[in-house]
Amino acid sequence: MTGRQKRPGILLIGNYPPPFGGVPKHIEDLVPHLAQEGWDVHVLSGGTTGVHRGEYLTVYKDSRSRLVRRGSTVRFLVREVAAGRAGPAIWASRVLPPRVWAAVMTRVSLAAGIIARHDVRVISAYNLLSGVPVGAIAAQMYDVPLVVTNLGEIYSHRREVERQLPLIRRMVTDAAALLAPTEHCARSYGELDLQPAVRVIHHGIDLRRFRPATDMKSLRHRLGLGEKDEVVLYVGRLVREMGLPILLAALPRLLSSRPATRLVVAGAAGDLLSEALRAAAQWPHRVTVATDVSSSNLPGYYAAATLLVVPTLGARACGSLAAAEAMASERPVVASRVGGIPEFVSDGETGILVPPADPDALADAVLMLLADPERRAAMGAAGRERMERLFDTDATNHAFERVFRSVARQ
Repeated sequence: MTGRQKRPGILLIGNYPPPFGGVPKHIEDLVPHLAQEGWDVHVLSGGTTGVHRGEYLTVYKDSRSRLVRRGSTVRFLVREVAAGRAGPAIWASRVLPPRVWAAVMTRVSLAAGIIARHDVRVISAYNLLSGVPVGAIAAQMYDVPLVVTNLGEIYSHRREVERQLPLIRRMVTDAAALLAPTEHCARSYGELDLQPAVRVIHHGIDLRRFRPATDMKSLRHRLGLGEKDEVVLYVGRLVREMGLPILLAALPRLLSSRPATRLVVAGAAGDLLSEALRAAAQWPHRVTVATDVSSSNLPGYYAAATLLVVPTLGARACGSLAAAEAMASERPVVASRVGGIPEFVSDGETGILVPPADPDALADAVLMLLADPERRAAMGAAGRERMERLFDTDATNHAFERVFRSVARQ
């Protein structure tokens, strides 16, 4: 299969980096495998940076002005009414809040153009509140099989989900396949009194990028860390739901108990950036804040760490990308026992799980591991083995591609 036009098209509806995060990283890792397997890949993403084309990948981030978008969407709807294809869009206008419907239809109009031009055989949409409404309407209008991946939105945005419940009920019935990255998020449909069959496929980790350190001294020197420092690493957005306030509350005890302990906070700037910077100012040379760490530099942070903390709050978390990346790097993890995180971190084997929102429990677990290098090493090795067995992108990408191929329109 040599020419682009000879390849079957697939449309992924979900965010593509930048910025990086769970779904964007998953899609970025999945795309090369799909291209290698013969797909012509198109990603309809959030963002406003325009269209970016590669050999077998096109990413669409709508850069048009609001006025241009509105006019284009109206013209699209007029054409589809005349063509007799607008039934699903009209039905959605009756069950979605007006502003939600208008935003969804703007993206449906973009999806329609992609489907028409590129022989799209299957649509894969992420998140019941963002990508899935777009994918569901487009799939119905153009008779394209739909694969749906839900995340933690039913737990975290219950009111918004219930406003879209008629569309979600229809999607559950009509979708060719329902996927979730963890059992925890697969079960979330039960919160809506729905019991569909959901297949769990983990979003994998690139084990070639995230691997045990081979030159710890050099990595630490590059990050301004000492060879004998006990480096506690936090990777994630600097927001409340990721549990950063819990870590900062535990910090005085961590630093006073072990003079060699250093905290490194690495993540996208958020509402709590000022609090993190205050901690760095209060404890200079012991707290480091690195915002917007590039994807290429992130493996070095894990490799330089002694352990990772994941103090997540709330049931929204399907799992923890940071925990998976740390375990792939042979680092033990102290994490909240919440959401799907226990499906990543095996308590007592690859790390320690603690109650969420409990600074003392978090500090106890961190201090226990800092005092026990042999246990840390054993947990790190077990974490790497767990990632190789369950989360290797080579295996998870293959599983996704098999689903797409099994449901694709012939």
